[in-house]
Amino acid sequence: MTEIVMNQSELAAEIAARLREEVAAAVKARDVGVATSAPAAEGEGVSFGDFLKCVATNDVQRLRAVYKSAKALDETTGAGGGFLVPTQFEERIRAVGAPMLFDQLVAAGRGPLMLRTNAAELALPVLEQDQAPNVESSALVGGVRLIWREQSTDVSESEPKFEQRIFRPHAADAYVAAATELITDAPQALEDTLVSLFGRAYAVLKARVMLRGTGVGQPRGIVGHPASISVARATSSSTQAENDTSTVLAMIQRLLPGSATAVWIAHPFWRSRLMATRLAETLLYTVNGQSLVYGDTLAGIPIAYSEHLPTVTSAGSLILADLSYYAMVERASFSVAFSEHVRFLKRQSVWLFGVRVDGAPLVNAPLILADGAGNNTVSPFVEIAAGT
Repeated sequence: MTEIVMNQSELAAEIAARLREEVAAAVKARDVGVATSAPAAEGEGVSFGDFLKCVATNDVQRLRAVYKSAKALDETTGAGGGFLVPTQFEERIRAVGAPMLFDQLVAAGRGPLMLRTNAAELALPVLEQDQAPNVESSALVGGVRLIWREQSTDVSESEPKFEQRIFRPHAADAYVAAATELITDAPQALEDTLVSLFGRAYAVLKARVMLRGTGVGQPRGIVGHPASISVARATSSSTQAENDTSTVLAMIQRLLPGSATAVWIAHPFWRSRLMATRLAETLLYTVNGQSLVYGDTLAGIPIAYSEHLPTVTSAGSLILADLSYYAMVERASFSVAFSEHVRFLKRQSVWLFGVRVDGAPLVNAPLILADGAGNNTVSPFVEIAAGT
């Protein structure tokens, strides 16, 4: 009996060669209309990497039988939009964004109202809170008020005012090119890489549009929105720290009363300036006798830093927001498509991940206080004006 000894590199090469042969055979069978394989039982060999491989080889039978994945059709063109990502993998992709700003705010209970829909649009009834209120009521209750009356007299009419907000999730795609060999040689590496890339990219996208979305073909962001109040920077003090302290106090004054989940969102270069004000604090906690940083606060309100805000001297580089007044609507499923032709000469295959999302503030304008003045306004969104 002859003993055959293979070193590690030879074994890896042999495995890679066999995988390439299997995928080539699967592609050839697909092209002539033959099923690539019998569908595996639920749970057998199931992974995101295997799902992506099925998409790459167009193994529709396995995609439907094992992953329950259907074609994601584009309502605007009728063309195929790839395959819907199974729910178990979708949640894994979303979880990857946990270290990112958007997901941190949601986890802390200070994020926006998150809604999901399977429909092309979602109608959300909201109170009209930007109308001048009766002095015996409040803009927060949309026109409803209790009215004093004597016995045996009629009750005056008082009805809430609602409006329909229509959210139509906009399409956004992530284009990822990967070496062709990666698909067959290292499907697990492909899985981990694409999950990480797409999950973080999606978290970044949501943070970006929530803050600075234009509203044209994408969600509408907070910065520059008609509901945001712009507060001028103080300039009368002799030091920058004193001016910044005065500006921060002015911003707090314009925040909607009762905003218990408000958060500061600042450009990262604001940190040193905010820490110099008399309102800032870095909270610490102790684990096993070691002091660890918990986070920055300003006047007792947590600070989150985002690279997606304008530079420090620009308008909107510092925001005080109650994000419960912002709604973001997601289509329930992601989609994924594959092409081996787009970058053929570079020996790369292209993955196209798709999401659909919309978002906007739930108020149209600042709210007028019921103090009788008629021009004192507050808002869930307060931003700093341009200046030094």
